[in-house]
Amino acid sequence: MQRFINSTCLMAGLLPIAFIQLVQAQEVVNLIFDIQAQATTTGVDVQMKSLTDEPLLIQEYREGNTIIIEILDVDLGLPNDNNVILSTPDEAITTVEAEKVDRNVQIRITGKDNLPKVNIIQGDKILTLKAEAVSDFSQAQKYQEIPETIDLIVTATRKPDELRRIPRSVTVINRQQIEEQTALTEDLGTILGKLVPGFGPPSDRAFTASSLRGRNASILIDGVPLNVNNRDFDRELQTISPNAIERIEVLRGPSALYGGEATGGIINIITRRPTEESFVSTAEIGIDAALGELQGESFGNFLRYGISGKKDDFDFLIDLSRKDSGASFDAQGDRIPSIQGTDESETFNVLGKLGVQLNENQRLQFTANYFHDERKSQFISDPAVDDIEGRRKARALRVGTLEFPNGGGPQMDQNILLNLSYSHNDLWGSSLDTQIYYRDNVSRSDPRDRRPGAFGIFQGELNSQNWGTRFSVDTPVSPQFNILWGFDFDQETSSNTFNLFDGDIFDATNGKVNRLTEKRILVPAYDLNSLGLLAQVQWDVSENFTLSGGLRYENIKVSVGDYTTFFDDFIKGGSDTFDDFLFNVGASFNVTEEVTLFANFSQGFSVPDFGIVFGFPDPGFEVGQDVNITQPQKVNEFELGLRGNWNNIQASLSGFYNYSDFGSAFEFNNDTGFFDIVRAPERVYGIEATIDTQINDFWNLGGTFSWSDGEADLANDGNYLPLSSARISPIKFTAYVQNQTLPNWSNRLQATWIGDRSSAFDEGVDPSPVYSYFLLDLISSIKLGQGTLQIGIENLLDTFYFPLYSQRTQGFSNTFYSAGSGRTISVKYGISW
Repeated sequence: MQRFINSTCLMAGLLPIAFIQLVQAQEVVNLIFDIQAQATTTGVDVQMKSLTDEPLLIQEYREGNTIIIEILDVDLGLPNDNNVILSTPDEAITTVEAEKVDRNVQIRITGKDNLPKVNIIQGDKILTLKAEAVSDFSQAQKYQEIPETIDLIVTATRKPDELRRIPRSVTVINRQQIEEQTALTEDLGTILGKLVPGFGPPSDRAFTASSLRGRNASILIDGVPLNVNNRDFDRELQTISPNAIERIEVLRGPSALYGGEATGGIINIITRRPTEESFVSTAEIGIDAALGELQGESFGNFLRYGISGKKDDFDFLIDLSRKDSGASFDAQGDRIPSIQGTDESETFNVLGKLGVQLNENQRLQFTANYFHDERKSQFISDPAVDDIEGRRKARALRVGTLEFPNGGGPQMDQNILLNLSYSHNDLWGSSLDTQIYYRDNVSRSDPRDRRPGAFGIFQGELNSQNWGTRFSVDTPVSPQFNILWGFDFDQETSSNTFNLFDGDIFDATNGKVNRLTEKRILVPAYDLNSLGLLAQVQWDVSENFTLSGGLRYENIKVSVGDYTTFFDDFIKGGSDTFDDFLFNVGASFNVTEEVTLFANFSQGFSVPDFGIVFGFPDPGFEVGQDVNITQPQKVNEFELGLRGNWNNIQASLSGFYNYSDFGSAFEFNNDTGFFDIVRAPERVYGIEATIDTQINDFWNLGGTFSWSDGEADLANDGNYLPLSSARISPIKFTAYVQNQTLPNWSNRLQATWIGDRSSAFDEGVDPSPVYSYFLLDLISSIKLGQGTLQIGIENLLDTFYFPLYSQRTQGFSNTFYSAGSGRTISVKYGISW
């Protein structure tokens, strides 16, 4: 039966690619049949005439000095050609080009020296683009910084849609923001922590130590799931370099639209797309260091080279990057001995894409990404700090380069992702999107001394593979009503092996030599299959009122063979199957042209960590009977929010309340050194706010605010205790001010403040409280020659502090109590030609 399901899902993903080309589109949603360009006193006016008076969906982005206006779901019907270059008498605007791309029309307006400024005016069957030649770079920079009036989001609905029609809280991090933040750090968790409300603060760790709205987030790359059910490692954000990312869409709040694990939301990482130019090369070089005393061991370097191009119906992209990270030092000048840190590591990332436009409606694209990160440090966290009474800062102990005779190795993450996608934009009037993917992930921890616990000195190795397919069709029933329907299938196989090391040799060499004595299975290889059927509808009740809702049926099967546990207990294998229905409903109402009110009810689900279930079973455990442990968690959330988009102000405010009758809390087990699953009722609630303002041509400022709290009835007696700070972050406030200091020089000052939280400690849930801290960063960008010089200073004030993760885990051991990085500097220069 399982083979039949697997084969059926595979064929369903392949058949559209093989046979859909036989179908030719007959129905046109809208048509642009005339385009004219006319010189004005300030630039060029581009006027287009459309067949109907339906409002056009428009997306704006840029490439160098070119503004690209992309009009969605329209055809281009010109008398002579579907790719024309219009006459532009204005010398400062070199070209205006109209081109049919997929189901869309692109208008490309290129400035001679700077990025033109474009004002979009929609009228009755007429769209006008007023392009203004900009000689002052500050005005062009201002235009780049202002958020797009119509921002199209894919993650929230699985199809491009306007933000104002989406009844959810969404954060979009575009390519420009990613480039800004990588002037400070290449760590995705840190970037998300500084830009996304509701996401926990940075941790300086390789694993994802932050939650989204107090729960787990489903993390995707181009729709491919990254979450591994065995959550001992949580390395989903250590799978791709920021340099390979075009944008990140974060849906805040539970969702079942892409399957499981999104009880807190979805983080969809969208990879770079090929250029529309014939050939473009990009090169970047950089160095970074601890700025306190410029310690030699703190120096790191960065290299990147990419090529992209398009010829006829084919396009391609190759992006290679290498990052060699130096050691981290705190504000007191001491080396930071981070356990599972990201410093002193070498990271490679290769992204490749090859696409072909089969015809005006059909596209086939293959994407491959390889990521490898390996940490090579000569230091460990000195265990002697635990011999000193009280709270003590972790300190580094030099032991030399770690050695692993007989097996094992240094901390490492490797991720291989393959994705074949196919789209048909007019299949009998519907739009089809399908993909087939494969992912292989290997993660290895650093050696850990847990004596006198059962594991002694050990190292974990996680192996996980998954393949799957997604298939969705967006069918417009009428101009005001559409339904998106389809299915997802995913099969994951994972296991966790422990490398056990010789304690005597470890002690004699101060932890330098880790001689493997035995490999033991902690978590046996098990399969987790999920099949989801979905339907999502959207109804434009009126021009200002949109209703949406959906249903998903999920069927999950877990299976494991007979195995012997780490503690030599025999467990008989078996399988179990779960299924459930999940709902969502929402509404958005445009109170005015600038203000949108939205409300929604949504459900998300996740299965428990079967790594813990199978690794530490109770006596007599049977896979098919212990439903109390293995039953999935369903989360229900209510949300009410408000969005505003004025000429120079963009703001949002939302409040949420979510609960689960059968949550998955964790309780530390002193005997094993791991966490046990506690299934208990949970509730989480909070408020999030954002604001961005453009004061004038030279000044922008804004910020975010996040507050949440939550409790769980761990004893199931009606007495709710605070959830751990591992899930509920303290109040987080971020702010920035950006200034165009000179025509070719801009500066951004950004701040992050994390508040106190002691409620979980006071009730005995956490081993230690969390105290507040404040950080300030500076990002400076200078247009130098044909390229751009970026200077980033992280922790500008050289604040001595302890990150949230270090504070929360200090109660377990002072070896975890690592200070945060002091003032660091990064310098990069990039050029495209």
